[in-house]
Amino acid sequence: MPAMIDLHCDTLTRSRGRTAGRGPLDDPAFHLSLSKVPAGTRWIQCFAIFVPDQLRGREAIDFFDRHAASFDEQMAQNRERVLPCRSFGEMEAALSEGKFGAVLTVEGGAVLAGQLERVETIWNAGVRMLTLTWNGPNELASGHDTPGGLTDFGREAVAELERRGVLVDVSHLNDRGFEDLLAVAKKPFAASHSNARSVCGHRRNLPDEFIREMAARGGLIGLNYACSFLSDSGVGSLDDLYRHVCRFLELGAGECLALGSDYDGTDIHPDLDSVEKSLGIRDYLVSRGIPAQTADGIVFDNAWRFFRTWLAE
Repeated sequence: MPAMIDLHCDTLTRSRGRTAGRGPLDDPAFHLSLSKVPAGTRWIQCFAIFVPDQLRGREAIDFFDRHAASFDEQMAQNRERVLPCRSFGEMEAALSEGKFGAVLTVEGGAVLAGQLERVETIWNAGVRMLTLTWNGPNELASGHDTPGGLTDFGREAVAELERRGVLVDVSHLNDRGFEDLLAVAKKPFAASHSNARSVCGHRRNLPDEFIREMAARGGLIGLNYACSFLSDSGVGSLDDLYRHVCRFLELGAGECLALGSDYDGTDIHPDLDSVEKSLGIRDYLVSRGIPAQTADGIVFDNAWRFFRTWLAE
């Protein structure tokens, strides 16, 4: 039975091209659609609410509230096929019932609006992972397009996220912010959709020393399918994904490597542009000489183990 855990997609907040009469989670025009997932697939998907950089304060809060409500509506409309998961136990329940599991996440720390108590608010709404930044700065830190590390509020927020059980995600965080996080993080954290900078030089990718540090700390890194993050040429094929896998393995990160497609948020090569094609990654890696146990870890087992350990009930 095929199995997959995907740490990041933007399907929930994508609006362009939506097919009339369908919600965003079941639109065949999108990379990811419930109807495209083959029957019998053991599939856990993290659905991000992407909060744009320009939104602050009340605007960011209202944006989050609208899309969190949309997520809840989508879960209710598709309850025969998908189960929202706020704990590892609910992930287990989803798969045991033959359903897909959906985990709500947020991309962009502006969702907290500079208020520490909003960590509890987003927890209560079902959020279980927060990407601290997008490309620019917010109240917590700066993204990869801007200078500046964690703010004082950002340090407080990381501690509160860890206390409450919302996983910290460093994808998009700039290098200084990552270094600042290393000094304050008490628990393993994720890079939900990031690749290896030594293979593709985009600053959104992780340098080797950060990958080694995450592996040593028991973190989780999701391979991003974006063409511009897989290859300096911008091709971003399945072969390019394999090159990143090899580099992660060379750096000792095999047990913290997972999938983080970035579906419906970026340009993706035809090799990888649908759930069905994601499900072929495991066999492709094995065909290229990656041990079956390692390939199983990348597509499912590593993320499953991480969530079992660190996703609070």
